[in-house]
Amino acid sequence: MATPVQLRILVASTGVCFTIRLHPSEITVSNIRSHLASAVPPEDQILLLGPPFKVPRDATLQSMDTLQALRLGDQEDEPVWESDGSRRDTVLSTTERSGSQRLFLFSKKALSESSPSPAPCVLQPLTLHLPTEPNPSPLIFPSPSSPLHQALEVYERRFMLHLCRGRALADGADLRLASCRSCAEEQTVMAKALRAAVSNLSDHRNSSTKTRTEFSAVFGTRTAQHASLLARFESLLTALGDIRLDPALVSVARSSGRVMETLLDTVPVERERAWKSQCEQSHERLMALYSELERAFGELGTNVSREEESRRDLEAEDVIKQLWNKIEGPGRQVRDRQAQRLDQLTRDHGNVVKVVMNVISNDGGAAQAAFTTLEEMTKASANILPSMETDDGILLGLMKSVADNKTQAMHRMKARLREVSTAQSTIQRVLSSATVVRDALNQQSENMIHLEHIAELPASYRDFLSELRRRRAYGAAVMSSCSAMMDRLATMRTDEVKQREKFLRGPGRHLMPAFFEIFVPTLATPPPLFTPQLPSMVEMDTLPDVRPPEAAPSDDSQMKGHTPVPPEEGAGVSSASTLTGDDSQQHVSTMSTTSAVRPKGQESQQQQRHVIVSGDEGSGNALIMEASVAPNDDVSAEAERKTLEYENAVLRQALERMGEKPPRAYIEEAADHKSSTIGLHQTNRSGEDEQKLRDDLVLVRGELDRAKQRLKDANQALIDFKRQDPKHSDKISHSSFEVGDIGLFMPTGLSYGGYVAFHTKCPHHYLSTDSIDGKPNYVLGRIVYQEELIAAGASGTDSNPYGLPAGTKFWVLTVEVLNSPKKA
Repeated sequence: MATPVQLRILVASTGVCFTIRLHPSEITVSNIRSHLASAVPPEDQILLLGPPFKVPRDATLQSMDTLQALRLGDQEDEPVWESDGSRRDTVLSTTERSGSQRLFLFSKKALSESSPSPAPCVLQPLTLHLPTEPNPSPLIFPSPSSPLHQALEVYERRFMLHLCRGRALADGADLRLASCRSCAEEQTVMAKALRAAVSNLSDHRNSSTKTRTEFSAVFGTRTAQHASLLARFESLLTALGDIRLDPALVSVARSSGRVMETLLDTVPVERERAWKSQCEQSHERLMALYSELERAFGELGTNVSREEESRRDLEAEDVIKQLWNKIEGPGRQVRDRQAQRLDQLTRDHGNVVKVVMNVISNDGGAAQAAFTTLEEMTKASANILPSMETDDGILLGLMKSVADNKTQAMHRMKARLREVSTAQSTIQRVLSSATVVRDALNQQSENMIHLEHIAELPASYRDFLSELRRRRAYGAAVMSSCSAMMDRLATMRTDEVKQREKFLRGPGRHLMPAFFEIFVPTLATPPPLFTPQLPSMVEMDTLPDVRPPEAAPSDDSQMKGHTPVPPEEGAGVSSASTLTGDDSQQHVSTMSTTSAVRPKGQESQQQQRHVIVSGDEGSGNALIMEASVAPNDDVSAEAERKTLEYENAVLRQALERMGEKPPRAYIEEAADHKSSTIGLHQTNRSGEDEQKLRDDLVLVRGELDRAKQRLKDANQALIDFKRQDPKHSDKISHSSFEVGDIGLFMPTGLSYGGYVAFHTKCPHHYLSTDSIDGKPNYVLGRIVYQEELIAAGASGTDSNPYGLPAGTKFWVLTVEVLNSPKKA
C-alpha cells in the first residue's frame, strides 16, 4: 500500500503554510483546491508551482521528480539551529541550483481593486497576566504558629510570589519570541511568493518580447514589399504597355472580336487601379494599427522600471532579514536573560526553604542568623523582577515591530500582486492585439496578391510563350511518331504481300488443295490491313503558333553566318535524342558529308528533312542525322526530328525557369558589342578607347564561354537523367555508341561466333560474351562499359577474336540486357 504524500502549500497573501496529506493517486489539482477551500474559495484559487513558476497540471503534480523537488523545498525551509540555540542565517538565501520547488496559493479576489485591505497583524500575547498570590508553600509549619514561624512564612511567601511572577515573565518571553519567529517566517513566505509571481510575469514578458521581435521582422519585410509594389504600380502598367503581344496572340484576339496588342491590353486596368486604391487605404490602416501595437508594447515597461521594481523588492527582503537579525539577536538574548533570572528566582526560593526548614528543625535556634540571611537574599533579588518586566517590554516592542512590518508587507504584497496581475492582463491584451494585426497583415498580403500578378505578368508571359512552344512541339512529335509508325506498318504489309505472292507463285503452286483447305485456310489470303484509331489532337488547333523568343526578323538575318559544317571522317552521332555543348561544334544544323556534293536544291531539301536543332532555335548543338538513308525513312526521320524539337523545347523551358537567358541572346549581345566596338573604333582610335574595347571583348567572350559551359552542363544533366530513367532513353543507337546508349546486337554469322552491333558507318562494335547466356536470336541492351582494342595476330586468337585485319580498332561493349529472346 502506497504511503500518503505530505504537501505543503504556501499562501501568498498571508504567508500561512497549509500541510495536507494525500494518497499518490489523489494528488490532483481539484483535490488540493478542495483542501484549501477554508483559506481561499476554489473559484478564486491560483496555484503556481516552480521554479519555473507555472500553473500545475495533474500529471506534473503526480510526477516523482516534482514530489522529490517539493520535499527538497520543505527541507530547505526548515530552520537550522546552531549548537548555542541560535538559528543559522538561511533566510531568503537559497538559489534554484538545488532543484527545489514550492507550491504557492494566490487569490484572484485579493488581486482585484475592490478587495478589502488586509487586516492589521496582531501578535500574541500582547499582555502577560502576572500572579498576585503565590503558589502553595512546600513547607508545613507547626500549629499553633508562633510569631517566629509567621515571620519565616512571610519570607517564604514573598520569594514564592516572586518566583511565580518571574515564571510568568519567562514563559511570556518564550511565547513572544516564538510569535516573532512565526511572523517573520510568514513574511519570508510572502517574499518568496512575490518572487514566484514576478518570475511568472517575467515569462509572460519574455514571450511578448519574442512575439514582438518575430512579428516586427515579418511585418517590416512584408509592408516594405507592399509599399514598393504600390509605389511602382503605375510604372509597372507603363512597362506592360511597352511589351507587345506575339502576332499569333494578336491574331487570335482579333478573331475573337477583341483588340489586344500589348500585355497591358490583357489587364483590367481600371479595376486593378480601384483595387490598388483599396490596398493603399488598408495599408495605411495597417500601419496605424502597427503604430498602436508598438505603443502598447512600449507601455509594458522598460528595463529601468523593472530594475526599480526589483530594487524595491530587494529592499523589502532586506527588511525581513533585518527583522530576523533582531529576533535572533537582541530578542533571543532577552529571552535567555529571562530564563536565567527565572533560574535565579528558583534557586533563591530553594535557599529560603532550606533556611526556614533549618530554623524549624532547631526549634528556633539560630533564628537571628536566619533572618539576617533572608534579609540579605531579599535585597539581592530586589532588582530581578523589575529587570524582567523591563525586558518583557523590550520583547513586546519587538513583537509589535514585527507585526507592524507584516502589516506593511501585506499591504505592499497586495499592491505588488495587483501590479503583476495588471501587467499580465496588459500583456495578454497586447498579444491579442498583435494577433489582430497579424491577421490584418495576412489579409493585406492576400489582397496584394492581385497586384503582384501585375508585377509578375512579364515573367509569366515569357513562361506562357515557352509553354506554348513546348506543347506544340509535343503535339508535332506525337503526330510525327504516329505517322512514322503507320508508314512503317504500311511498308511492312507491302513487303509481306510481295513475299506471299512470291511463295504462292513459286513453291506454293505445287501444294495440294489440302494445304489450302485443311491445314492453313488463310494461306492464300493477303495480310490484314492495320488501321488503328489514333487519338485526336484537338488541342493543337487551339494553340497559337508563337515565335521563338530570339527569332530574327527575316530569314536572311536568321541564316546569316550559319554555314553547314561537315563532320569529320568516320564521325557519327547516335540517332537517339542527345544534346551536346562542345565548344568545337558550331551552333548550326550539320549534314553528312554526302550532302556537300548534292545540288543546291537537293541539299536544301535534305536540310529541311534532317535538321534536328536549327540555329533559330538557338540550341547550340551540332547533331548529325545521316543523309544517306533510304527514301522510305523520310517519315521516320521527320518523327525523330520532331521528337528532338520537343525535347529541345523542354530543355529551353527548364533553362529559362532557372533564370538563364535564351542561347541566341548571347549571340545578339555579342553582335551588339561587336557593332558598338567597330563604331567606337572608327570614331576614336586613342589608346584608352582601344583598351576599353579589348576589355569589353574579353567580357563578352567570358560570358559566352560561361553560357556554353552552363549549356553543356545542362545537356550532360539531361543525358544523365535519361540514363537513370530508361523510359526517357529508349531509342536504339546505330551511328555512334556511348555509355548509356541502347544497342541492337545481331549474330556475326562467322565461325568465331559473337554478336556485332547494328550500325550505320560505325563498324567493329562487338558484344562482350559476359553480357549474355546462351545464343539468343538478338540482344537489345544498354551500354554500361566499352573497351577499345586493336586487332593483332592470327584470327580467332584472344588479340583478334573476330578475324579483323591487323591494326584494326574494335570495341567490346558490356551491356545491361533489356531483351534477348532465346532461339526456338
